[in-house]
Amino acid sequence: MTTSFPDPAAIVPLIEDAATAPSMHNAQPWRFLYRPATGLIELYGDPARAMPHADPDHRALHVGCAAALFNLRVSAASSGWGTDVRLLPDPDDPWFLAVASLRESRPADSDLGTLHAAVRRRHSSRWDRP
Repeated sequence: MTTSFPDPAAIVPLIEDAATAPSMHNAQPWRFLYRPATGLIELYGDPARAMPHADPDHRALHVGCAAALFNLRVSAASSGWGTDVRLLPDPDDPWFLAVASLRESRPADSDLGTLHAAVRRRHSSRWDRP
């Protein structure tokens, strides 16, 4: 039995949605890499986008990457996919934060997909709201 993995063109919108996640100073400190041969989507922290003075321990970088990973899961669920995520898969590479694999959707995934409309509505604002 052969396993078929999503075409890279089907992954692009998922990663585009992931990239709308909030991050400190909108630095977007992540990199996503899709491996078509295995169907895995890898998430890396991007040290070039780190803020050593404002975030010396990279906590905000990790929080931003977690938000991007969450958006990826929401987008996948909205597209009819479920995701299995493994965090910190390589102890020898501290910037390799997570790997996600797409699978057949389950009922809980469709619940997650209902959040998709909010993914693209997120925006930065400096205005106080009442």
